[in-house]
Amino acid sequence: MGVRITGISTPVGGISWEYTNAEQRTIPLLISPGQKIKVFISSICGVEKYDKVRIELKKAIESTRLADVYTFEGEGASTLPAGVHYTWALQDCDICIFLIDNADGINPGVRAEIDTVKKYNIKALYYFCDETQKEKTTLEQSLMGVQFAKSKTVHSFDELSQCGFQALIDDIIAVYHYYCTGRIVLKSNGTDDIQSVEVAGTEKYQLPTIPKTTLKNVDKCRDYILKFVLGYSQGRFSDEAQKTSEFDDWGLQFLPILFEGKSIKHFNTAMYLETLKAQQDDEYYQIVQIRWQAIQAHFSGDAEKCVEYFEMALNIAKKTNQPAWVIKDILVDLRNEHWVRCTSRNEFSDTPAQKELTESNEELYYPILDRIDGSLQEQYIEGLYKKKTESPYSVTLGNSFNQYGEMLASTFIVSMYNGSLTHILLIYEKIRNFVFYLSCKYDDWNIKLNLYKLAVFAGKEKEVKGIQDSYPEILNNLTSDEAASIMDFCLNHPIKYKRLSSQWLAFGAVGYFLDDKCFELHEKNIVNEMKSWLSNDSPVVSIGQNIFKCLSGVAYRMSQDTLSEICCQFIEKHYSRWYIEMFRFIANRIDLQKMSIESAQALVEHINGVFEREKERGEINYAPTFLCVLRNQNLALTDDMDKKVAEYFPNYYVGAYKLETTKNEKQDMPMFVREYVERIKNNNETQGKNGTYFGHGIHEIATVRTILLREKVVCNSETMDMLISTVADTLLISKEGISIKLDAIALLICIAVKYPEDYKRNQSIYEKLFNQQERIEAADHSIISSNIDSISLKIGLQFLYTSMGKDVYNDILELMPYIQDSVATIIAVTNLIIQYLETTDTIMLPARVESIVLQNVLQWLHSEFLGIRWNATRIFLTLSRNSENKGIVNHQLVTLIDSGSVYIKNLIMRHLHKVSGISDETKDYIISRCKHDTNYVVRMVCTEVEKSMDEE
Repeated sequence: MGVRITGISTPVGGISWEYTNAEQRTIPLLISPGQKIKVFISSICGVEKYDKVRIELKKAIESTRLADVYTFEGEGASTLPAGVHYTWALQDCDICIFLIDNADGINPGVRAEIDTVKKYNIKALYYFCDETQKEKTTLEQSLMGVQFAKSKTVHSFDELSQCGFQALIDDIIAVYHYYCTGRIVLKSNGTDDIQSVEVAGTEKYQLPTIPKTTLKNVDKCRDYILKFVLGYSQGRFSDEAQKTSEFDDWGLQFLPILFEGKSIKHFNTAMYLETLKAQQDDEYYQIVQIRWQAIQAHFSGDAEKCVEYFEMALNIAKKTNQPAWVIKDILVDLRNEHWVRCTSRNEFSDTPAQKELTESNEELYYPILDRIDGSLQEQYIEGLYKKKTESPYSVTLGNSFNQYGEMLASTFIVSMYNGSLTHILLIYEKIRNFVFYLSCKYDDWNIKLNLYKLAVFAGKEKEVKGIQDSYPEILNNLTSDEAASIMDFCLNHPIKYKRLSSQWLAFGAVGYFLDDKCFELHEKNIVNEMKSWLSNDSPVVSIGQNIFKCLSGVAYRMSQDTLSEICCQFIEKHYSRWYIEMFRFIANRIDLQKMSIESAQALVEHINGVFEREKERGEINYAPTFLCVLRNQNLALTDDMDKKVAEYFPNYYVGAYKLETTKNEKQDMPMFVREYVERIKNNNETQGKNGTYFGHGIHEIATVRTILLREKVVCNSETMDMLISTVADTLLISKEGISIKLDAIALLICIAVKYPEDYKRNQSIYEKLFNQQERIEAADHSIISSNIDSISLKIGLQFLYTSMGKDVYNDILELMPYIQDSVATIIAVTNLIIQYLETTDTIMLPARVESIVLQNVLQWLHSEFLGIRWNATRIFLTLSRNSENKGIVNHQLVTLIDSGSVYIKNLIMRHLHKVSGISDETKDYIISRCKHDTNYVVRMVCTEVEKSMDEE
């Protein structure tokens, strides 16, 4: 009698078989797996041929008893909206099978499901049918190299069901095979195991009354924290008992106050204190009781009362001779809350509590908390070390984060037990550290979303900006509901000024992603709060700086009249400490032509009033660019302002202001070039003289290059000869730094490319630069220099020689690898390449040099730094001029639109019809994606681009 395998599962499933001798066994003996794979089938719905294939494919897959298949039409009635029903089903599935006919394309529904699969890194099988249309879709081309997707083309629509079924089974078999051969590692809990912290040995620090089981029976708080972090609850075996305690229950009741915006009134402090009283001695309980009164006051927004309670607790702790760590713990709470009170009052002074902490000779040590935190930090480092050193062929099938959650829950419960407000609030930072650790190890959407949410909540603008730049997928995948959840999370701040600061930062960070209704609601509330702050006689000064940061993040979606009104109110209140931020905001976000004439007049009149007040007028010196911007926007309305600039800032008026606002470029620009040449010559002579180095407020060489790029500017031969000679001296004999010398190279390249006659006349100077290249070096004055490596200067020179027609392929090939470890150097070199390629609309690099640049650009496009990705995209767009690059350019542009940041998408949209080499199909794909992007600005730019196309 033989046996034939009829089905096989993943390593956690089962197996089925049947006897081959029908006389001895006619009924198959089946063992169904205890856990099945969840499969989602995606295709156009409501079309007979697709419906038929989906039914056949579902039947074939489920016949294996290995999987359950979701099809929308196959589900019963539900109280959930249809869109929510299938979206959640897709998010929960293990693998998604897409059925696409090239002739039908991809409708919005399927497109949304593709986006969801990419967002949540769901495994996917794509099937394309070319029965009636052989040309590949843009989607199929974009799947090359995608981590979680496989694709195949079939030649008959009827093949889709059989191929889809066969591919799924093959994939399951492959996973099991790789598992058995050791290529896939099923990680046990021990991989990320955290050794439990022993309570023994801490008696000399820790009060003996704390139950030792408190640190172990924390399942409820652990599950709450892990659900917040991961976005879902971790399962429990049916026979696994929940380890919990009374303190675990109380912790679970308090966590929603921190994470769900619930009022402190929902927490029964009196009953919790009764629980504590049964465990703590009378003296210590008396202190903890008062500390909990302080906690209640803090979460009620009453910093004054909170400080009073902490002072009472401190006095009792000292009188009863409590351990030093208890007294210092109260001092830390008192100091922190004192700072909150001082900030609310606009008072800034050292606190007695801080002075006492500073003067203490004994190091502050928290017996249990410090040991748990130390263990967590060690495990984070060990986990990242293993991630870095593990085999590239190792794949993680599963992992448990329970012990991380237990540690975090234990620190929280101990903090509550001692009534330590500071450590209760530190749970945000501890969870953020945990989330960051997970984001370094796992490519999970919910983890990255929570990392961004916690950064916004903390109110640190640089941190938020850093996460946006390092994780572009966050802003690429953020939905309106997720943006709203970030706004709502800020409400967890009980102190009003902190809540407003966090909300304003959040609005600037995610406002463009909110749906119209939600945006209007938040805009109304935030503008009202800003106006209330402005009308208050004693506003909290510390949050004033956040107003223009917030408005800058959403200005394109707000009324220009509203923005103008807020600026006018700042001037009316004479809040000159924020004038610099306001002036920069006006320069970058205000447009007189897009607001009512009344608002425009009011804003200009208020600015004119600033000129009349000497103290306020001085602030203009630090950010005067807004004057040029307003002047160019409306000449008639800014006549008086123009006169005041001439009266109060005469040097600026005849200098940079005239340069930016002149309407007579043919006459004025050559004059500016001559003036700047004299300045450059003077800098060459004085920089580094007698050991004295100076920085540059204006980069004269870069400014001259910008002038020469204008179409209407023509300088006489005498001026151009003097310019070339002087800038060559900047390279050969001056002691300028790298940045200035790179500017000089860019200017000489510009002249060689755009002004060939001037170049030929001064070719001997260029040849001198080539022959004496070993003499060209940058002065090392590190105090005022950037982090740009000197290798960038050598690379820049090679591109200069390229513009002269020299063959420097080998030199560039040899030098380029040396810049890869320096972000600042890569940005400097890519800036120079951009300046080379954007000199004209037709310039191209020599073929072999271009191949080097292309190879590096393909690498830079995936850099974690936005500045590098931005420059790489600009270079990449210019490389499309070469028809040989058409295939790779179109493929990469589709990838960038699917996964790039908002800035990259807008950059591509702005250049979409200005560069050659982009196919019509790719253009249509880009427009269709951007038209329905979740970000308002991307949709706005797309509309503007389409409008300009129609006008052309």
